[in-house]
Amino acid sequence: MDRLVYERFGSRGGFVHYVRHSILSWLGVYRKFSRIHPGSFERLVFVCSGNICRSPLAEVYARSLGKQAASCGLNCGDGFPADPRAMAHASQFGLSLEDHRTVNVKDFEFRSSDLIVVMEPAHLTSFQEKVGGNYRLVLAGSFCRRPSPYIHDPYNCCIEFFTHCENKVLEAVRGICG
Repeated sequence: MDRLVYERFGSRGGFVHYVRHSILSWLGVYRKFSRIHPGSFERLVFVCSGNICRSPLAEVYARSLGKQAASCGLNCGDGFPADPRAMAHASQFGLSLEDHRTVNVKDFEFRSSDLIVVMEPAHLTSFQEKVGGNYRLVLAGSFCRRPSPYIHDPYNCCIEFFTHCENKVLEAVRGICG
């Protein structure tokens, strides 16, 4: 049973987050973070916790689809490379994260025309606390075929769940850019 939880949700905590946020989504709590037409923004800025797994993959994939894109992290230092597993995953799709270096949200230059795309509901509050401003925010998972407000941070997870999370990121970007 534990193996199934780790492969599908990353951890027991990940399972709890998934269930909690799914219920809140069903109740409409995140509705305003999923009803924005992404085509009306100049640049997509993908935000996650460490800017080494989810957001850099989203950035390079959006660029490969012809969109202006950037990424940054809420809880990272500046100048670190992408996670090696994210680099390997990206390369399977002809994408490269070799040149990626982390950028903290406090050091990132946001524009009023940006659409800020976060990976999980906790990022909404954290972004507003750290950056403030009047930016338009959406939850990446809202643009998946089966919308979900929560795309788990795969950093400390098994490779099966890491792959699952990164594939959800790619699916969300296709939904946003499509």
